[in-house]
Amino acid sequence: MSRKKPQNLYPVKDLTEANTVLAEIGALKRQIEQINAGLADDVDRLKADAEAKAAPLAARMSCLENGLLAFAEYNKDELFAGRRSRELTFGTLGYRRSSEIAAQPKHTMAMVLGKLEELGFEEAIRINKSVNKDTMRAWPDERLELVGARRVEKDSFWYELKEVEVEDAAS
Repeated sequence: MSRKKPQNLYPVKDLTEANTVLAEIGALKRQIEQINAGLADDVDRLKADAEAKAAPLAARMSCLENGLLAFAEYNKDELFAGRRSRELTFGTLGYRRSSEIAAQPKHTMAMVLGKLEELGFEEAIRINKSVNKDTMRAWPDERLELVGARRVEKDSFWYELKEVEVEDAAS
């Protein structure tokens, strides 16, 4: 069971009441899980129904799109002579000119990256840098101070349910 931090305040007067509160939390958690499990089942069933209803429509649409592509490719010179698109009553057919960057034959993008670094073309290199706080937790305070960081200690309250005992008590 994962540890939880409480968000709102419910006044607890003593350990007996704290134990009662833990039992109530366990019962509420089980009820929430039952509700969510029912919701997940309903969502899964609805998704499956929707996919089953949409599958023949999507298959027909794909077939029609492939037909348009074949028609446009076969008649490209005639339909698109001097233009990039053809306006029709119910839509437009066309070709869009685009370009992409790819490695030359017998080269890989890793080789391109190496060449970019070698030539100093830093603007063409993406670098995602961030502070690794997990690593820095193991550092001594002197090293943290050297880089302008510090360790801040804090006490965070948590609780942990004994789910088996709570479930047995609810039975």
